[in-house]
Amino acid sequence: MTQRAGENGSSLIELALILPVALLVACGIFNYAFWIRREMVLQEGAAAGAAYGALPGNAHDSTGMVQTANYSVTGSASGNSAITVTATNFYACSPGGSQVTASTSCSAGAPYHYVQVTTSMTPNATVRSVLLPTSITLTGQATFRVETYP
Repeated sequence: MTQRAGENGSSLIELALILPVALLVACGIFNYAFWIRREMVLQEGAAAGAAYGALPGNAHDSTGMVQTANYSVTGSASGNSAITVTATNFYACSPGGSQVTASTSCSAGAPYHYVQVTTSMTPNATVRSVLLPTSITLTGQATFRVETYP
């Protein structure tokens, strides 16, 4: 291909204009992919902790639910300081209904017993940029109904 007079260096200028934008987009995609993966791991940890708590006899073992969630997320029952795990118990008259006390009389009989585990962390961006967020709070949460046998 022949170049016309006055077009020398135009490809270099185009590259200089497009390259920063392309790198910024690539860094953003990389950071968000990292954060999405981390949030999936947190969600799996919350589900593991809640599943443990939903088993008969484990509903009031908050320590066990926290340790199970920590192990699922970090590979260690003690977890690490960057991850926060909380386990709670509550009762409701219907799935998704408002919380009541354990002694409340519901239209269907006794209230349902639930356990809820929440995991959260605030990881820093892997690739930092002025235009992209440097950190974001990620959360995973799971609620399971406690199994009871008559």
